[in-house]
Parts: sequence; structure tokens; C-alpha cells
Amino acid sequence: MAEMIISVTWNDLIADFFVEPCWVPLADRLGTGAGWTGCMKSNDLDLTSYAQVSENAILIYQCLESGRMPLMGEPWPPEPIETFRLWVNEGCRRTRDDPVNESQRIPPPHEKKWPLFERRDLRSLSQYELDNYRMRVDARFDVANANPDAPGQIFFGIHGGWCLHYQEAFLLWHRAYLMRFEQEIGCAVPYWNWYAEGASQFGNLAAGLPAAFTDETYIHPKTREKRPNPLRFAAARNGRSKGCASNEIVSPDCKWVQRNSQSETCEQIHLTLKYQQQVFSALKFKDFSHPQGSGNPWADIQSFLPPPPDTEYIYRNFNFDGAYEQPHDNYHGWIGPDMADNSYAAFDPIFWSFHANIDRIFELWLRAHPAATYTAGFPLHPFSGPRADAVEFVDSRSYVYTTIGDMAKDCRSLGYDFAPPVGPDFNGTEFDNGLAAAPEQTAPAGLADVESKVEWIVVFDGVACTHESYTIDVFLNQPKVSSADIAIDNKHYVGRLTRIGMGQADERSRCIEKGVRRILDATATVVGLGISSNATAPSLSYLATDLSSGKILSAEECAALPGFVPRLVRAVNGLIPRNPTP
Repeated sequence: MAEMIISVTWNDLIADFFVEPCWVPLADRLGTGAGWTGCMKSNDLDLTSYAQVSENAILIYQCLESGRMPLMGEPWPPEPIETFRLWVNEGCRRTRDDPVNESQRIPPPHEKKWPLFERRDLRSLSQYELDNYRMRVDARFDVANANPDAPGQIFFGIHGGWCLHYQEAFLLWHRAYLMRFEQEIGCAVPYWNWYAEGASQFGNLAAGLPAAFTDETYIHPKTREKRPNPLRFAAARNGRSKGCASNEIVSPDCKWVQRNSQSETCEQIHLTLKYQQQVFSALKFKDFSHPQGSGNPWADIQSFLPPPPDTEYIYRNFNFDGAYEQPHDNYHGWIGPDMADNSYAAFDPIFWSFHANIDRIFELWLRAHPAATYTAGFPLHPFSGPRADAVEFVDSRSYVYTTIGDMAKDCRSLGYDFAPPVGPDFNGTEFDNGLAAAPEQTAPAGLADVESKVEWIVVFDGVACTHESYTIDVFLNQPKVSSADIAIDNKHYVGRLTRIGMGQADERSRCIEKGVRRILDATATVVGLGISSNATAPSLSYLATDLSSGKILSAEECAALPGFVPRLVRAVNGLIPRNPTP
């Protein structure tokens, strides 16, 4: 801290702090001061008045020190704040002729100690830092040990038995789980930024699975021994990978978690552009979720002439959390096979760095929407304490458990923060949803005074938990489709909805009974196909695939599963236009 000025007066210095602050660039000083004083005058405090400032000096100091003042612009630096404190403690002297009336009216500021774990981009870690993380994970969880009583088998099994999906608690439950993991290993989890610009471009440094999880060996930081990489050789659930569970494969590799080899191919890496587009779209939602109980069916509807039924409002029960969970599921399936099953996912060490980035992007949304509402008291079993300080499996007292409200905070209040990514995040420049290219579309009756926003939406209703995992790939005007048609350069291809299976019986009723809605934006596909608003609606086809067996499901099999059969709707301002009355 710079040397402090003592024995200051209002006339000599303090008045200028408010009207012409010396730490602001010279050309901006008067304008900045005018902004501050004008803003506070509207709050009945004249910062140009010695009488008012001296009368409210302690409160002003508290607001300056806590960052609540000024109400516009950057907070004051420490030096002028400390000078202001000394001025108050000398009796708020107006001129040099005023006597010093020294008293500790404001004590020295205490040192702000709030240690934070800093989650860093994997690509920013030195080799030693990465190996230190590997060592800590292995030392705490003995990840190569497949015995049922091994610490990793117990802790990673929490996800399969307790995780919450398809509901408001989804992001908050996983935030608590990740925090508990960090408390166990004693350091922050580095995040894998799969949302980086260029991550969908084959050959880009940000593309594909990070080497941190594919290296065969690492050097133990303490013993300097070469050891198997615990982020690669981690025992799968019960010592048998999901990739081996559905067939008679007998291989030593079956003990370890497996990842899809095709996830490293050019075609599959390009496909992640669709997932990044889904994240980009999700971040535009202003509401977090409909409450854990029941939601408001008329949120954001722009017309009540007459009120449309729920079936005609495509965004009913679809907000940020639902839109964001969709690419989350897609990435899980893309990494698979263990990551593609809820019962197996957390046994793969990539789970933690993947979810650290899920949490980072959620934090970006959360800080941009500080007034978002949540079902604060909903418990997140089995975590207990305001910072997920422990796990508690049998306590019947609901108030001991971590809640949605505990987790729905700025992460810095929870003890961790995120370092900036190595490269910029995906910014949507490759993403054109085609809205500007549909000028022929018009708003329905009752919406004439609202700027028309036309969308073609593929809607899945009644989406609920399944035992196995599936992908559903959607196409327009391509009636006969196969796996070979799933390609980013196929103009008929709309995108993918991945359904991550529970992998085991739902003994705790974690799956909500009423299905949720999932959607795919097909607007860009419609525009790319050159389909005008007056043309017949495009035909819809889809390909549902069992991720475990690779089997393509029949239409009858899809109809028997919850929310597997999509429908294509044309929506204007979120509403499906009604058929005109004859």
C-alpha cells in the first residue's frame, strides 16, 4: 500500500475525492465525480456538502470499504479509502485551522482472509501441478482399487445412487458433489474447457479429450516414481466398465473406465459444435428454472388473447437449467461409455473436470442473473452443511442437509473461484439460428404489436428417466437416415438429444414422475434447406440408438419409451399459432 497522507482536511483533499478523484485518468475525473455526486443526490446525500459528508462519514466509509459505493463505476482503491478513514479519525477537519480531535472512530480495516480454491483451466497447469492433482486424487481414493469397500468405489458410487436430474436441483446437486470431492482431495479441480473456441475443430489444441486423461503414466511429485496415470487407469464401477457390461468381453481393460474411441475422430469432434451451440442458446434464458414444486405456466407469454393452453407454449417448463442440462447430457454420451451412464459416470476421473466446467459456465449465468429465484429449502441428499461439508446417509432431520439455497450463491461465498480460461469461450460466431432469414413469417393475431420471432422447434414432451442410455438424432426432409448421416455438414441434420440412463433401480424416487420438455432448435436447418413460410412443413425423421449395444430402435420401441417421439412445430414468439377458425 502506498504511503498514507495524514492530517488531511476537507478543503485540501477530501472534497476532491468525490468531485475530481485523483486516481481516475485526468480526462475522466470531472465526469466521474459528477456521476457519483449526481447519483447520490438522488439518494438524498450531497457528496459536495461538508456538513452532509461529515455527518454521515462512518456510513460512507463502510460503504466505500465494502464496495457498495460508488453506486456507479469502479470501487475506490485502498489508498483513498484509508485516507478518508484517517480524516474521520482526526475529527473530520474542514480547514487547517480546525483542531485535530483524534479518536479511533473507525478502527483499522481487518485483513480480509477468505481462502479460495482456484479452479484453473487444465491447459494452464504446469506438468508438476497436473501431476500433483493426479497424486492427490489417487492418494485419497485409491482409484485403481475395485474392491467394494475401496474409498473411490464408495464415494464415486454416490452419484449413481443419489444424483438429481431433469429438475431444478440438477446443477446445484452436482455443485455440492464437486465441492465435497475438492474437500476430500484438499485442492481445486482443474476444469476441462470443452466450451473453448475451436474445441469443435479437429487438430485444435482445445479439441478432443485432454492428454491429462489419456496419458499412460505420470511422475509422482513426491517419490519421483513413474506410475500409471490415475486419471486414465481408474477402476470402473464394481471393477467392470459399462463398455463391457452388456456383452461377454473378457479383457483386462474391462476393469478400467472406458471412453469412446470415436470421440477423437474428426467427425465426432466436429459434432461438438452442436453441443456448444446448445450451451450458447441456454445462456440466453433469463429464468433459472420452474420451482422444484410447480411452475408458472404463463411466464414470458406475450399474449393473453385468449390465454394459450400449455401445449401451445413451447417454453412451458423450459428454462436455463433444462436447456443447459441437454448439452451436458450430450457431452456425457459423447465421452462414454462409462460417462454415458449415471451409475458409472463418476468413476471416470474426467467426470470431475468436465463438471468443473459445467459449474464454471453455470457461475457465469448465475452472476449475470443475481435476482434469479430458486426453491431455496430443497435438500440435496446426502450432503450436509451449508458448504456440503459432509455426507449423511441416514439422518431423518431434513434441516441438516445442504440445500438448493446453500448452493445457489456466488461461488466465491462457497470457498472457490475460477481462473480465466486459456483461450476465449465459444462466442457464437459460427452459430446462425436463421431467424433473420425468415422475413416472410408473420405474428399471429394478438401479437401484431410485438416484433415477430419465428422458430422451428423439435419438441420432446414427457422426457423422463430411463434405465439405459440413448441418443436421438433428428433430421428434416431426409426420410431414410442412418448413423452415417449424423454429420455437422449434413444440411438435413438438426442435432442430438442424449438420454443418460440411470443404470440402476431408482430406489430413492430421484426421478420426477411427470416428464419434462426438451427441445432442439431447427430454425437454421429449415432456413438452410430453403424452406419458406408458405411451404408445407418439412418432414421429420429421427434415429434413436441404444448407446450400450449400438442397436437402432424401431418406431414401436421408441413409442414405448418416455419422451422419445419428437414433433416439429412452428412457433412465433414462443407460441404455436392456432389454426384459424373456419
